[in-house]
Amino acid sequence: MSAPGIGLGIVGCGWAASEIARASADMADIRIVAACDADPARAAEFAAKTGAALAPSIDALLAHPDVTTVYVGLPHHLLAPTVERALAAGRHVLAEKPLALDAAEARRLGQLAEARGLKLTVFFELRRAGTVEAARKLIADGAIGAPLLVRIRTIIDKRLDYWGAPSALNWRARKAEAGGGVVLMNTIHQLDTLRYITGLKVVRASAEIATMVAPAEVEDTASASLRLVNGAIVSLVASAHSPGAVNEEAIEIEGTLGRLDLPAPFGTTPLRLYRTADKTWSEFAMARLDSHRLMLESFADAILNDHPVPAGAADAAAALATVQAIYRSAAEGRAIDIG
Repeated sequence: MSAPGIGLGIVGCGWAASEIARASADMADIRIVAACDADPARAAEFAAKTGAALAPSIDALLAHPDVTTVYVGLPHHLLAPTVERALAAGRHVLAEKPLALDAAEARRLGQLAEARGLKLTVFFELRRAGTVEAARKLIADGAIGAPLLVRIRTIIDKRLDYWGAPSALNWRARKAEAGGGVVLMNTIHQLDTLRYITGLKVVRASAEIATMVAPAEVEDTASASLRLVNGAIVSLVASAHSPGAVNEEAIEIEGTLGRLDLPAPFGTTPLRLYRTADKTWSEFAMARLDSHRLMLESFADAILNDHPVPAGAADAAAALATVQAIYRSAAEGRAIDIG
């Protein structure tokens, strides 16, 4: 018989899974009970560190009597089929973003989870960053009025070996497996954050993408103009190889009553608010929160108390729809409307 709480099975024992293990180590409601990986040595190392049972396959992990919930941390093209297997086996699922390679597949997985009475959470951990939660409250309280103009910057300086060795590029470099580059890998977090804090969806995209530096089939550079459902315009720029970039993933929102500047969520720069009425800036210093821990706590609460998940398939689908529109616009050379 399963012990009380959540028995977590880990599928994919890479860095992201290590963060899950770290953040859940002293949580009473979550126990890592089994783990598997395509690399047996990596799975064995993870199991030894966490005390989890070593499962030789996904099927064996799903058959483990104490696994009530599955974490899926795999390359993008493997996420959706593995999530579907776990849901079909009657397990709740915590999946890394983007959940699927297209919005329709993400929606289908959400419908499958709902039909089976299961919780499906997508790990958009920026939602639990202190600056993001504070920005959401300020916007809800009307601090900047209605959003008019948004600037999103995803400026990163990745190591070239992020894409693998020149003679053996990894899945991130291959379009069929990754689905996309810096926009899908990184900017998708900020697209989700923008929708989370404003409640506004993207309805049109016009974009250009390019591969300037990366030894990859996917883009490392992007620029896009987006239209929000309320008419606001979003200017987006992304680079995976911007020389010297450190903590330059920011969102600035101008509204009818002021402006809100969200710094990189895991840096030390404070959230800044400008109020047009009195022409003053205010700064909100935020303690650095453990967003992984907070997401896991919300995930556990959703399962154990039947509360809404902190980020679900519908959220992944909304972000993916925008990413797909950006890629399609760049390919077709025209603006793309999003239904």
